[in-house]
Parts: sequence; C-alpha cells; structure tokens
Amino acid sequence: MAQAASSSNREYFNEAHDLIIAAWTKPGPFRWEGKHFHFRFVNPWVLPLQKPHPPIWIPGLVSPETVVWCAKHRYPYLALATFLEPTIELWNIYANAAAQEGYQAGPENFGYLQKIFLAETDEKAQELGKADLYGGGITHFARPEWMFPSGYNSKEATKRLAHMFVDPKTGASVIKLEAEEEVDVTALKKSFFDGYQGAQNNLQLIRGTPKTVIPKLKKILDVLRPGIFAFWNNDGPISTEARRTSIRLLGQEVIPALQEHAKTLGLDDPFVVKPGSRKLSSTGKPDAVANREALAALGA
Repeated sequence: MAQAASSSNREYFNEAHDLIIAAWTKPGPFRWEGKHFHFRFVNPWVLPLQKPHPPIWIPGLVSPETVVWCAKHRYPYLALATFLEPTIELWNIYANAAAQEGYQAGPENFGYLQKIFLAETDEKAQELGKADLYGGGITHFARPEWMFPSGYNSKEATKRLAHMFVDPKTGASVIKLEAEEEVDVTALKKSFFDGYQGAQNNLQLIRGTPKTVIPKLKKILDVLRPGIFAFWNNDGPISTEARRTSIRLLGQEVIPALQEHAKTLGLDDPFVVKPGSRKLSSTGKPDAVANREALAALGA
C-alpha cells in the first residue's frame, strides 16, 4: 500500500490541488469523485477572503516536473536550499515552460530558502551554527530509502537529486541516495563535520554577524534574482535565547539591507507583480531569469 502511494505521488498531489481549489472557489455542497479521492459531500461553508483564492507558492527540491507544473499554473516555485547551479537550471526550465504558456517569468515567479544563523560575533555564530549538523534528517541520519522511496520521484528528478547533493567544487557527496546495509555512525558524523566549512564556501550554510552575512546573501540575490527570499534559522540543539538573537539580528539588520539591494536589482515579489502577468518578447524566447556571470564570479 505504501509503495502504491509513493508511485502515485504526482497523481495524488495534482488531484489534491484541484480539490483544494474547488473547495476554495466553488459553493457547496458538491460531490468529488476523483481517481484517488472520493467525497460524497464537500461543503466549504466559509470561503477565503482572497478572490479567487489565496496566493499559492510551491516548494520543492529539483523536480523538473514540479517546475513545469508551477509554470503552467503560474505559481511561484521556491527552491529549498539547493545548490546554486542546479537551481539556475530549474529557473531556466520554468522560464521555457512559461514561454510556452505565453508569458515571461520574472523574479515574482521564483523563491529561495537559505539556511542561516546569526550571533553577536562570528566566532559564536560558527560554534552555534555547528548544531545544524545534528538536525535535518534528509542530509544526516535518515536512510535514503526512507526519504526517497522507490517511485516517489521520477527518474529525471532522481538524477537531479543526486547532482544536487554533490558539492560542485569538491565532488564530495553531501548525501548518498543509495541504501547501505550497515552505517558507521561515527564515520558519518565525521564526514558531516568535515564538510562544515565547505558548505559555507558554497553558501549552503551562512553563519556570522550581520556584517559578514549580508555580502554573502547579496551574492545569492545577484545570482538567482528571486522575488521571494526565505530564511531557515538553523536546525539542531540551540538555546531559545540564541535563536531569538539570530531572528532579531535577521529582522533588524539583515532583511532591511537585503530589501534595499533587491530594489537596486528590480526584484519584484508576487505581491507587487502578479506571477504570469509579464509579456513575452516578440521573439517568443524568454529573457534570462538568473545571472550566470554572477555565479561564475563566485567561483573565481
């Protein structure tokens, strides 16, 4: 039963989306008889204030099917802390799919989630930031067959996942997608800690004071040009006080600086520009949605 559910994951997702949209926009009661969901009565007696429905943003890793689906529905796609190079590839897939739908994708169509941790000193941020290595089941101690069961992703998505979890500079695997019978937990922990600095060099993890993290975050904006920039304030065993300090520094100093930088780049969010409303050029070809030159400069 679990295998059947995982292999039909895409179908479940698509039908669940259609059912939610119907419940938000269609007066009830009505009957729903789909392939996977069957309800004799759907009666949404309280409908959303937003019309036709609340904004929809879709998060994901590197599934091209999800990106194309988002482009067809004109939904913003949010990449969840993926490496920059495969993220640019996703942006281009979205832009090409959007062009086929007759519109130009812009910053309002893209979002990015960044792992970050701030403290009053760089030394403290570095030490506390290591706690992240004890959290996050996907990249740490969960077996791959549990996180990515057979049939859960398409073959193309699985290929991209394998590429995404490889350090582009060193070629080292961040996570192994193949299952192993025996796992040496001590060796596994050492490998994660050994990659701590490398993850920062690749901007997968950003730790420091506002002064040191703002330039790095600006570089991500320069490369990906997202209209939505979200922050993941560290996993792992960190005190409440330290987390509050990180969030306070982020809100008081970092975000205002990034908002100003976003203005200079013309990065409109989906509340300012409706996703899917930009006109496509007369050539029918989409304009660039990311800055590969800025990415190349990071590796220089």
